[in-house]
Amino acid sequence: MPASEHVRNIGKDIIFTILTCGLFNIYVQSRQINAVNAMMKEEKYNFLHWSLFTLLTCGIYHIYHEYRKSTDIALTMKDHDRNEALVCIILTIFGMSIIADAIQQTHINRHFGSTKL
Repeated sequence: MPASEHVRNIGKDIIFTILTCGLFNIYVQSRQINAVNAMMKEEKYNFLHWSLFTLLTCGIYHIYHEYRKSTDIALTMKDHDRNEALVCIILTIFGMSIIADAIQQTHINRHFGSTKL
């Protein structure tokens, strides 16, 4: 997948997620999983595993997934600020994972050479 495929318009993602009552965020997760795998140059994340474990744990696995994804993004970007991963966990626990995804997508966009919001 070319690098430009991983750059997303964060504003549109948020609007579509709100308009679809969160369902669009499933697509966003799929795209971010592919982007983080490309950033790390390994297949560490799998959409099927994420969706299955999230369903089986009634969403608890998603909290861990957001933390792990944030940590890996920070390590790939050479930005070892663990506070951002903690922020993403807190946002996800309080039902605002859309904001955590926006933060993560900002870093993904920057990694692939775009500042698209």
